[in-house]
Amino acid sequence: MPLLVTSAAGANGDGYGALLAFDSDGKSLGAFSDDSRIVDPRGLAVDPSEGLLFLNSGNDRVLSLNSDGTVVRDTVQIKGLNPGGGIFGPDGRYYVGSRSRRTVMAFAPPFDSAGEYYLPAAVVPFPRGFGFGHDGRFFLSSGIGPSGVGDNAIVAFDPAERIRPIPLVNDPELSPLDLTVAPNGNIVVSSEHPFGALDAVTTV
Repeated sequence: MPLLVTSAAGANGDGYGALLAFDSDGKSLGAFSDDSRIVDPRGLAVDPSEGLLFLNSGNDRVLSLNSDGTVVRDTVQIKGLNPGGGIFGPDGRYYVGSRSRRTVMAFAPPFDSAGEYYLPAAVVPFPRGFGFGHDGRFFLSSGIGPSGVGDNAIVAFDPAERIRPIPLVNDPELSPLDLTVAPNGNIVVSSEHPFGALDAVTTV
């Protein structure tokens, strides 16, 4: 299996708008799939149960691909989804950051039912990366969007109370992007501050 990288387009990354493949030496193998439903790709994750590749497409849908790059499942277009990152949760569902709805949605891998809100709509100004902690808490980075709207914070949600965010970090010099929870439980987040500036400082 080659190394796969999403190359976002337009305001999301000024890239190729394709899912790119590379060999073990870093040599480009071109696009992994030429399916027309892959537009401005963003989040990417492997389903641990079936080995399928889940891909968030900028045309408001989530796709599942097999090892040949063939799309085998499609949520079809979900108006206003505008998906960002995606991860698999401890319950086996695929979680997607919805930028336009300003929340996180959950999808059952077969795509046999509509996605549902995991967090309330408009829970943060602009959702970025997120992850599940070992204690069941859900961590969400709230960053700056391409339009310049957003904030510089990381919030947490208790599994029994997902209605309101619990402030965890609020730092004017932090512009959080991707977020993950390390094996030791630490929260690891990438930052680009000021977001989108030519002289932005990038840190982890």
